[in-house]
Amino acid sequence: MIKSIKSDEHMNNINISIDEAEKLYNSNQIKIIDIRTEKEWKMTGVIPNTFLVNMHNEDFTENPNFINIVKDLLNKNLDSKIAFICASGARSEIAANYFKNKKHKNIFHIPTGILGKQEDGWLYLGLPIESFNKEKVIN
Repeated sequence: MIKSIKSDEHMNNINISIDEAEKLYNSNQIKIIDIRTEKEWKMTGVIPNTFLVNMHNEDFTENPNFINIVKDLLNKNLDSKIAFICASGARSEIAANYFKNKKHKNIFHIPTGILGKQEDGWLYLGLPIESFNKEKVIN
């Protein structure tokens, strides 16, 4: 089970600005793990070529397979920068801190998320989004 970890409990900054994330994304230098729920993916669409791994089920109970799925993704992408994204940055910060504290390298999170807190997220900035495809969810 992932427990909330405050930002100052890890040694390296995990935040990556949305501008930097977009630049790295456009040049294929970062992989993004979208950890929102299926309902959220359907509502907004998803960033093309991202890993879709729901951290929580639709009833917001924790997905019991989340940690193992993400560990597997991280182990298959050891040389890649990985950024977590959620709706507004809260869940992605928890996930990024958890895996960073487990000694995974090149872990980041996008604090503004897909929606952002003040319409400053990926979707509102007009960055690439495609329709959700259930077949792309990693279970």
